[in-house]
Amino acid sequence: MSGSSIHHLPDTAQMPAQEQILDTIRTTVEGDLSPPEQSATAHQETQDVENSPVARMTTTASEVPYSVFSPQKKRALCAAATCTGLLSPFSTSIYFPSITQVATDLGVSVEKINLTVTTYMIFQGLAPSVWGSFADVLGRRPLYLLTLSIYAVANLALSLQNTYAGLLVLRMVQSAGSSATIAIGAGTIGDITTPSERGFYMGVFSGGVMVAPAIAPVLGGLLSRSADSWKASFWFLFAIGISLVAVLFVWLPETGRAIVGNGSIRASGWNQSLLQKLERKKHPEVDESEVIAIKKPLRLGNPLRCVVMILQKDVATVLAGHAFIYVGYYCITVAFSSQLKTVYNLNTLQIGLCFLPYGVGSSIGSVASGKILNQEFARFAKAAGYGADGGRSVRQNPDFPIEKARLRMGFPMIIVSAVLTVAFGWTFRVNVSYAAPVTILFFLGLSIVGFFTCVQVILVDLYPQESASVTAANNLVRCLLGAGGSAVVDIVVDKIGMGWTFVIVAGMDLLAVPVLFLEYKKGGDWRRERLYKIKAEEDRKKEIEKEDSERRVSDRTADTIENQSIQEAAGIEKN
Repeated sequence: MSGSSIHHLPDTAQMPAQEQILDTIRTTVEGDLSPPEQSATAHQETQDVENSPVARMTTTASEVPYSVFSPQKKRALCAAATCTGLLSPFSTSIYFPSITQVATDLGVSVEKINLTVTTYMIFQGLAPSVWGSFADVLGRRPLYLLTLSIYAVANLALSLQNTYAGLLVLRMVQSAGSSATIAIGAGTIGDITTPSERGFYMGVFSGGVMVAPAIAPVLGGLLSRSADSWKASFWFLFAIGISLVAVLFVWLPETGRAIVGNGSIRASGWNQSLLQKLERKKHPEVDESEVIAIKKPLRLGNPLRCVVMILQKDVATVLAGHAFIYVGYYCITVAFSSQLKTVYNLNTLQIGLCFLPYGVGSSIGSVASGKILNQEFARFAKAAGYGADGGRSVRQNPDFPIEKARLRMGFPMIIVSAVLTVAFGWTFRVNVSYAAPVTILFFLGLSIVGFFTCVQVILVDLYPQESASVTAANNLVRCLLGAGGSAVVDIVVDKIGMGWTFVIVAGMDLLAVPVLFLEYKKGGDWRRERLYKIKAEEDRKKEIEKEDSERRVSDRTADTIENQSIQEAAGIEKN
């Protein structure tokens, strides 16, 4: 392997060692990773792949499948992940139409009730950093059951309490339970999908989750009007939560790769669904080849793992660009609700209905973005000689330009979002019909949430074995910043008006362009450098373990020789 093939690594003095380690990364575990002969029409952006030593090898005849789950099972798992994942944004948005009613009933100001939204978002960012790490280590299924149980209990308590302090604290508990489902759901998608299909599945997952902000305000408005109480929403959420716990307990199989690998390893304990337990009791005679032992030492998740991920250059850059857009997204949703009441004097049900186009646009944008991401991946893989599917070769080849395949379509979405954000703000300023901001909101959903899908997919691609943790890292950054934005947006609107407020928000959106362009150009180098460090650290640990083992053997040998000498001396003396 020539030194020029990995010119991206900075320390030229260590170049031979780095080449060897990167070559090991490409070829370990899954065999030869190379693509077939390259076509003459390959795209210029994939020349680094074409010219790499990997590209000059030959492909293995067969591969162990990345996942043994059938397409039908994958769709069912994606649907389950989507249904649970929408709980967090659903629980936020169902509350919006009743904010004024809650403030009146509890005898506090609207600002204090808005504080319960802010604290909800803070926990929405913090909690997944704990749950995501545990889900990567202990499996998806136990964490689903635990967090959804917490969520159901919190909703029951919210339905029964009558104080502002109780509302504030229990909303935090509610958030701690519901917010984990997005990280675990994204982890589930990462467990069962290859990069060539991940865009579509992640698009469906994100699109389903984004339906919540559209439906929830309408439903919240209907429930509060029909029951004449804002607590009806929490009773409804309790019913949803407890129903999901029951369904997942009975049916949901484990997908965590640390527990079941590609799905071929048999789960046990809480990782095993009730249906699987009943099936195995019915058919106890199992081929030994099917039962791959999972008697592993119990390991606990590391809540600080997502912080470590945030500090990686490639991940940090993606998260920073995403955070700029996400803050703007929350500013839009919070201001939209309050301004519809202030400017147009709409009631809670009407305000909820105005969110529907936003949700529809968000869902369409997410699913469409997922399909386009699959097409982009196929184009890059085919140009690099891997074929449209890419297969395991792409997953294991650090030279493949995954950052370009995922981020290229995000830049026009950001620019469109910024333009629409300015238009959104000024429609309120000039007092046109509320049909104008509602229409703009539909197209904002298309562009903003389409961009979110790009980010979610690239993050899972960067950490495919820890997809829940990296999603939790994303949640931590975006929700904390989003909480800040939602807390100040109404204050800024009161000071300078909707028009200029959203000019500032649009400017913040555009800051994401240079940040993500840096990832587009340098992200591959940073990723390879990170892989080199990981591999070097693993090799160092193995070397230490080897030395310790050899030392123990040497010590035991010396002890044995010494004991034999003592016994021989004792025998001679006795004779």
